[in-house]
Amino acid sequence: MTKSLYLLIAVAAVFDLHDARAADEEKPQGRVCISVVDGPSGKEEPFKAGTTYRPGSTVRAHVDASNKCTVLIAALTKDGKLANGWRPQLSDLAAEFEDIELPKAPVTWAWVTTSAPFDLYVLFLPSSSKEVEEAKKLVAAMQAPKMDERLLTMQTNKLRELIGRITSEKEKVNQAPMTDPEVGGVFRGAGDAAFPWRQFAQSINFDDDRPGVLVLSSEGTTNSP
Repeated sequence: MTKSLYLLIAVAAVFDLHDARAADEEKPQGRVCISVVDGPSGKEEPFKAGTTYRPGSTVRAHVDASNKCTVLIAALTKDGKLANGWRPQLSDLAAEFEDIELPKAPVTWAWVTTSAPFDLYVLFLPSSSKEVEEAKKLVAAMQAPKMDERLLTMQTNKLRELIGRITSEKEKVNQAPMTDPEVGGVFRGAGDAAFPWRQFAQSINFDDDRPGVLVLSSEGTTNSP
């Protein structure tokens, strides 16, 4: 456990050297926008680090990719726990930027006003990645809304170790931090046009032997789980 924690700390230290907003469009890429839906009004806006959202708000991830791949999303606190109890999500992505929204119902990511600082990892894994099958089994086992806390803790530790293995080999992974949107939030309510998430999305390149990883920090800088 301690080894995995140090691996993730080392990975986090290099994130500030990259600009994650744009990827090379000539290469396979994945895109993601993390948004928040205001509970009382239903209006949606891009997630902004350090912002206090109202009770009843929920967090969403809008995702797509140019090529077929698998996306894994997990939010972890500094001490390696699931942030706000949010269950990790994993889904296959089709080619040609066919978008999906996570988490999948009935799972929700409810915003907690007393939320501890967390890092949200978005990993675009090539379909041939040896970690995909392991991640699928692990994430599927963590979806039950009510689980024995000891079992959930063990599974979360395995998830953190898996992410640590993927991100620790810097020469074999393309990784970068997510930054706040450059433009003010655009909202939508019931009956309005769809939230223009692509306007605020960040992208990362990946390849058959090189996963792409983006990390969003709730505090605006990358923390260690």
